[in-house]
Amino acid sequence: MRFLRMLKRLFWGVLIKLFPSLGPKGVINTQIAVYKRLKKKFPSADENDLLNSLIMSRVNAPPSSSTRPEELAHYETLLESTDKTLEDVIWAIVEYEYLLSRGPELHRELAEVGAKPTDVAEEIAEWHRYMKERAAEMRTKEHKDSEFGGHDT
Repeated sequence: MRFLRMLKRLFWGVLIKLFPSLGPKGVINTQIAVYKRLKKKFPSADENDLLNSLIMSRVNAPPSSSTRPEELAHYETLLESTDKTLEDVIWAIVEYEYLLSRGPELHRELAEVGAKPTDVAEEIAEWHRYMKERAAEMRTKEHKDSEFGGHDT
């Protein structure tokens, strides 16, 4: 059984290297793309409404590692907040999907590969840095497009 888990992890690791969209960076990119589509479709919508729609699109998207009520409970405070940012929403999604909802399974997998807490913290910091960079790139592009009358494709 342990061999199968190791094989599964190896296979998953290779898939993520070949197709980064399958990992946390892919989730970040997907959420930014969904946000951009929402903003384009509803240009006069309030920012808070767009961010709430982004959260709900994630809650309603299959497959999920937890139940809808569990996900709604996780996002409840964020949904009620009126001063959230795109980064807050995306980070909550990544944090829930890759860390909080996987609890014991994640701890077991990390222990099996001998991951140190510092390794985990560095990886999480990398996800956070990547998310901030991508959001900043999107805002810069939006700003340039609005200055010069360009359109996002």
